[in-house]
Amino acid sequence: MIAIPYPVKHARWLKVLVYSVILLCSIVGTVNLTVSLETYDREPVAIWEELENPWRDTGDALYDIAFLNSSHGWATGKGDVGTGRGEGGWGVVLQTKDGGDTWTLSYSNRSIHPNFIEIVDSDTVWIATARGLLNTSDGGRTWYMDHAEPGSYRTVAFKNSTHGWTSRKRELLHTVDGGHIWKLVESWSFDTRLYQIRFVGKQLMWAGGYDGIFHSQNGGQTWTQQSNETALGLAIVSETEGWACYLDRHLSHMIDGQYWIEKYPPSRVSYYWAPSHYTDLEFINSKQGWMVGSIVGVAYTPDGGLNWYEQKLPPRWSGLKAVDFINETHGWAAGWDGNIYRTRTGNQYGKRLIGEGYVIEFMMGGRVIPRSTVVWVILVAFGGIASLQLLERYLEKRKAEPIQASLRIQW
Repeated sequence: MIAIPYPVKHARWLKVLVYSVILLCSIVGTVNLTVSLETYDREPVAIWEELENPWRDTGDALYDIAFLNSSHGWATGKGDVGTGRGEGGWGVVLQTKDGGDTWTLSYSNRSIHPNFIEIVDSDTVWIATARGLLNTSDGGRTWYMDHAEPGSYRTVAFKNSTHGWTSRKRELLHTVDGGHIWKLVESWSFDTRLYQIRFVGKQLMWAGGYDGIFHSQNGGQTWTQQSNETALGLAIVSETEGWACYLDRHLSHMIDGQYWIEKYPPSRVSYYWAPSHYTDLEFINSKQGWMVGSIVGVAYTPDGGLNWYEQKLPPRWSGLKAVDFINETHGWAAGWDGNIYRTRTGNQYGKRLIGEGYVIEFMMGGRVIPRSTVVWVILVAFGGIASLQLLERYLEKRKAEPIQASLRIQW
């Protein structure tokens, strides 16, 4: 409560002015507005469980995870295959056929660095590695290293069983025969590495990489650049909508098929410079999406990014690098220390995160308003106090009679 005395002269205009201030203060004082920088829980709370990984390497990470259905999935990265810590982590490919309850070692090689998994069907899987394209056509019983030319392969994507794309260093390659022959895309003119490639329909493609986001409207024949920010994660929802998480800790949203708009990433605190470190994201429709990272493990939105909630991980969880969902409830994530997590309540909530603005608590509940609005309210409030103080000093010089008024602003 801030009480400010106002000496008032009998002049009529001063009385009108002061009475107006008193009326305004009484109105403001009854609003009982609270600006909260704290988050709050929303029920029911989603639960993630840690799965057992016999090849867990506490000095490295799993870099990608992908599931064909609720039971059959793959994970890849670095692992401990029992050769001793002195030899360093081996490149491993793990497979599960029971939803993650048990994992088997499908492939290991000390000299490769697996990056990205592409599941074509139950038997055919492609993995981009630092040495070439690793692939199997018999469900993981035998593996082949195709197109093993120098250069790091960061991503591989197939639109169907025959047509696929991959990125090697700063080149884009394409196959039309299921990966037997890969050819350079001559029209690709961007000097950048790609991290993810996505398809929508027959012709639309997006690719996210170190130097931005790129778009093709004719099945990959020609490309245009839509963003110049490093896109670690890329999720395309429809022909016009997509999401990306940037290396510079920003979140980006596209709603017209062309322009990407940076957004404040969901965080536990309200400062725009607060780190978020999201590395991957997944949207299964225009409303429901998940992001994973190293500070906030899993962030979930049920309403297209308007609100975000931090879902509950085990107490001693490690930072996450990849996430995959097959529907709104069943999802998996993997990351540092070789940890793998699973949820069957992916469409539930948790602790609310601060996104595009501050959390404003009214008596009827909570809502998010833009930060610019909050700043405007604060400036008006402090500007009003400063004006009242100036008025007080002016009236004190006129030696007027005192009257009491009060202004209540509860923060």
